[in-house]
Amino acid sequence: MRKGEKKPEGIVGTNELASIIGKTKQWISQLTRDGVLIQVSRGKYNLAETVQAYIRHVSGTVEEGKISFSDEKAQHEQIKKEMAALELQKMRSNLHTTEDVTHAWGMLMVAFRERLQGLPPRIANKLAYMDDEKEVRVTLESLIDDALTELGKYDPMEKDL
Repeated sequence: MRKGEKKPEGIVGTNELASIIGKTKQWISQLTRDGVLIQVSRGKYNLAETVQAYIRHVSGTVEEGKISFSDEKAQHEQIKKEMAALELQKMRSNLHTTEDVTHAWGMLMVAFRERLQGLPPRIANKLAYMDDEKEVRVTLESLIDDALTELGKYDPMEKDL
């Protein structure tokens, strides 16, 4: 369209449409890329059809498999709500990060290994003088049970190396 030519009735440019709807040019361009708004030519829109399409989009009317604006916004809000709930649980120490759990398990394994490696020196002197097989077995079971009981009381929050 050249200077001096009159625009067809009901056709508006991107700037005018943005002004009418109360959004930015970038918002109009994004809605056009998303297929919500249809251009009649580059940067030109049929005002009546475009405003109706925008109203359908905002009010949540679904068109042929497209997600409506209100549904998308509701989904976004639901995700934000879930993230906030998870963050709150984490703050209340009801949840632990993967790193915390991995660290706690690692510390438990270190404690378990140390406890098992400490058994032979403790057992050797006692078993050296025992002849009765049953007495040896009972002594071993008792010391192993003591080690396992001690490990059962392991608290990673209390015992951090």
